[in-house]
Amino acid sequence: MQGEGDKVNKDIIGPMDKVTNVKVDLGPRLIMAGSEVLGTSDNISIHVAESTTEELEKLKAAYEIRLVKMLGESGKEK
Repeated sequence: MQGEGDKVNKDIIGPMDKVTNVKVDLGPRLIMAGSEVLGTSDNISIHVAESTTEELEKLKAAYEIRLVKMLGESGKEK
């Protein structure tokens, strides 16, 4: 029997289905920068370094996906 000090946090979940280095085919897409359409693609594929299976399903089903350039080692502006 649990006392008041032994409450279980039900928000904490166990290990998720993590996947690494997965190629995701997103299908045909418009290619845009801001609100300007720059072109189209028959299929856009991306490599996802790390995600969960649930997040990958959301990515595949998303109507709109934003790609944001990260500044760092490979993203330094010159």
